Amino acid sequence: MKSLFLSLLLCISFAATGGILQPGFDSAEYLETLRVNHRVFVDTAKWDTLTGVPAPVAYRLEYRAPEVALDNRWDLWMHTDKPVAMIAIRGTVRTEVSFMANLYAAMIPASGELQLEDDWLFEYKLAQHPEAAIQVGWFIGLAYMSGPIIDKIDSCYQKGVRDFILTGHSQGGAICFMLTAFLENLRRDGKLPADIQFKTYCSAGPKPGNLSFAYDYEHLTRGGWAFNVVNPLDWVPDVPFSIQTVDDLTPVNPFK
Repeated sequence: MKSLFLSLLLCISFAATGGILQPGFDSAEYLETLRVNHRVFVDTAKWDTLTGVPAPVAYRLEYRAPEVALDNRWDLWMHTDKPVAMIAIRGTVRTEVSFMANLYAAMIPASGELQLEDDWLFEYKLAQHPEAAIQVGWFIGLAYMSGPIIDKIDSCYQKGVRDFILTGHSQGGAICFMLTAFLENLRRDGKLPADIQFKTYCSAGPKPGNLSFAYDYEHLTRGGWAFNVVNPLDWVPDVPFSIQTVDDLTPVNPFK
């Protein structure tokens, strides 16, 4: 009877976590996100010329979205052996409009609605806390990418995929924070299936919102489901400005 009870507990735990992705930092998973993030910046025709970062070991490119909004783009990668999908958000590229997304750091409520086009009022929720706020430049990128991302998640779900890794580097990391919060709130509100599991790995992600958003995000992803890996000497995680002074910034930060 005791062994049967333990078996039931294991089955419940397995189902609750999607069965494949598990909480906690996994170095092998993170290394794959680095390899994928390296390629999301580069045209597929030039992949054969890439050096320095090896190709992904366990994932293949399934879909590359077109550029939208402020030169934002994302990829869908599929695990070659397991029903796991990876959504990778591209970071800043060498265009003025892409970098403008970083500078357009005005804060807007983390939940509400935004008139993005004459015939498009975008309704969203990224946090429960009424004082949570987010950076609008990166949010615009998220807004324009969100519909196609949800469509691809639904398509993967219909094929039996329940586990999704969300990832992004630099600006892509900031947008990935927002994407995680957006999708988790959709799931919490019953607008995405309850048995989907998201796990987030960001690299060098800057600050996507204020302190209230940070607390809300930490609670939303508690238990080891979201990570941001940073170099303490990197200036990107310093921005946008929050409560620090210029004396608090790293020496290489151009704002110093």
